[in-house]
Amino acid sequence: MDIHNRFLQHCAAIIIAVVIVVCMSGAASAGTVVVKPGQFDHFTIQLPEKAVAGENFIVKVQAYDLNNNLITNFIESGKEFRIEVDGAASVQPSLLSGSSFSGGTANISINSKKAEKIVFSIREAGGTVPVISREIVVVPNKLEHFVLQAPSTVRAGARFDVRIIAKDLFDNTVDDVEIGRNLKVMSSGTASPTVVGTGIDFKNGTAMVTFVSEKTGSAFIELQEATSGSRGVSNEVEIAPAALSYFKVQAPKTVTAGEPFDLLVSAYDAFDNLVTNYASIGSGATLRTTGNTKIEPTTVSAADFKNGQAVVKAAYEKAEDIAVIVKDVNSEKSGKSSEIQVANAAPDHFVVVTPDQAVSGQRFRIRVEAYDRYNNIVRNYNLSGNEVLLSTSGTSYITPSVILPTEFIDGVAVVEVMYDRAESFTISAKMLGDRRQLSKVTVSEEMHEETPRHMAVRKVAETAVQEKRPTAESTTEKKAEHKTEKKLEHRAEKHKAEKKEPVKQEARKAETEKALAAVKEEKIETAREDLRKEKAEVHARKAAEEKREAPVKHEAAPAAPKQPEPKHPAPKQVAKAAEHPKPVPETAKPAVREEKKAGKQETMTAVSKIAAIEARNKAMLVINLTDVQPQFAYSDSVTTRAGKEWLKLALKPAVRKTEKTFKFKSSFVGDVLVEEDQSGQNLLNIYIELLPAGVTFDIERIKNTLIVTLSKP
Repeated sequence: MDIHNRFLQHCAAIIIAVVIVVCMSGAASAGTVVVKPGQFDHFTIQLPEKAVAGENFIVKVQAYDLNNNLITNFIESGKEFRIEVDGAASVQPSLLSGSSFSGGTANISINSKKAEKIVFSIREAGGTVPVISREIVVVPNKLEHFVLQAPSTVRAGARFDVRIIAKDLFDNTVDDVEIGRNLKVMSSGTASPTVVGTGIDFKNGTAMVTFVSEKTGSAFIELQEATSGSRGVSNEVEIAPAALSYFKVQAPKTVTAGEPFDLLVSAYDAFDNLVTNYASIGSGATLRTTGNTKIEPTTVSAADFKNGQAVVKAAYEKAEDIAVIVKDVNSEKSGKSSEIQVANAAPDHFVVVTPDQAVSGQRFRIRVEAYDRYNNIVRNYNLSGNEVLLSTSGTSYITPSVILPTEFIDGVAVVEVMYDRAESFTISAKMLGDRRQLSKVTVSEEMHEETPRHMAVRKVAETAVQEKRPTAESTTEKKAEHKTEKKLEHRAEKHKAEKKEPVKQEARKAETEKALAAVKEEKIETAREDLRKEKAEVHARKAAEEKREAPVKHEAAPAAPKQPEPKHPAPKQVAKAAEHPKPVPETAKPAVREEKKAGKQETMTAVSKIAAIEARNKAMLVINLTDVQPQFAYSDSVTTRAGKEWLKLALKPAVRKTEKTFKFKSSFVGDVLVEEDQSGQNLLNIYIELLPAGVTFDIERIKNTLIVTLSKP
């Protein structure tokens, strides 16, 4: 308003001056008078209505004298002025001289990329006080993009706010009128945040939007305005897992007792996210099972969790079905695995359960239980075990002595066995093919009924002392001897019948029993010989008694011939033999001759028979030996003949008393060749063809047999 008034006053003064000049010129009839503007007094400024950020705008500057006359010849003034603007604006030119004015007006270009108020000032060169100063408001340019500000880390399931700011090209916050309403919110990344609520309300170019994500990972929030195409993307938002909610335990379906197996323990939050930072925020966990014993280890520390998961090397010794339970140390958060079948370990020892009493020569039932080293019953022994050899601490053999794996049901074999000696003994079980003696538990077995041999001896002795009539003594002795022979024959017949008994499950076992038959027969013959010797001793004692009581027994002497005994001498004959020692050596002569005959055969061990027994995954070759001598030895090696692989057994000193070639229907053994070495060293070679090549073998000598156990590699 002040500038306008001054301008009007200046115009009025000019008009008055012109009128006066005209009047004077008219009156005096003189020439034209030109009135020039006075000296510079002030500037006037003309500004645009709207200054937009980033766009150039012109400020017009005019020079006036005191009377508000436009100094059109300001170029003659010789003055210079400095143009100043504050803030981020730029000005061109920055220095005004007389030449900058044309017709008293100079144009100044200003540009500010920042939407702000700027101060425009003109100072005379060297001066400190502005000649003129004005404020200029620079408004934002049009909407170009959005700026989204989000937290860098949030927890799964927790709400978080994202601040959205509308910006122009020069990053100035735009007015709300510039923002359309066709907005679309999106997200990218591994997490999936969603908007809480509806609509986006901008105030002063800014809006606040709430999001939530139940899935962990990283995410970028994106906003797009469809009309202008303006868009914006937030910084990366890391969705961290929430607090521990439960454990997940993964385990194999089947494990072996005592052997380590892997447990995968994973920590999860309430939204099924893996708690990857459990190592730093967790407290560790305890391990237990639903079984009857504890699992090792019993704890897992928080430091063992890598990215929320811990691999635990666990072991459980009891064979049973279990589930592993993992529980947080400082809370009730827990997890449970699926069912784990803990199978027994390899066979380690046997338990033999026997009855309290048994009768010699008669079958009785025993129970053989297979156990592993952790005392779990080996329920799969029929698949994983070898043949079981039964032995006793007594002076005789138990029959049968071999139990096949197929006879075990759930790790238990119930078999009927027989023992022919009346004595107390224990029964032990050992797995064939195992060079170590398996530990065992045995139950003492006592034979309470006397054998026929002992009954006969006791009966004859009692008769010799109590009875005075020779005929009665002879009759009693004859009955005892007859009873003894009958029982021995009955036992032999029973044994033969048992060997011929056609039982499918004992087919392979019968082969082994046949291989050991020679040993059994030798024992029977020894028992018979012992019986004859004991009877001879009884007769000798009776004869001595009769001799001392000769006057009393003299009348009974003629009765002796009435009791002839073709096989055994009568009591009086024994008494006479006691008076005359010569018959006694005659009785012993056959035994001596047999011993001498046997002594000739002791110099050479003989191979008398070879039998084969085959199971599902292994086979057993039984080589029967007779007349085994202390100096007998054997060695083994693998050799190649005719392009085939053979197991060679070298026996020395030994001879062949069997066929030269054996052929078995087996997937383990081909031909078996028995060859006598021609070197004259009493060496016998047995060649066993291995099928297939590379089959593994184990050789074990059990009394008078060599047992070769073969299994596939």
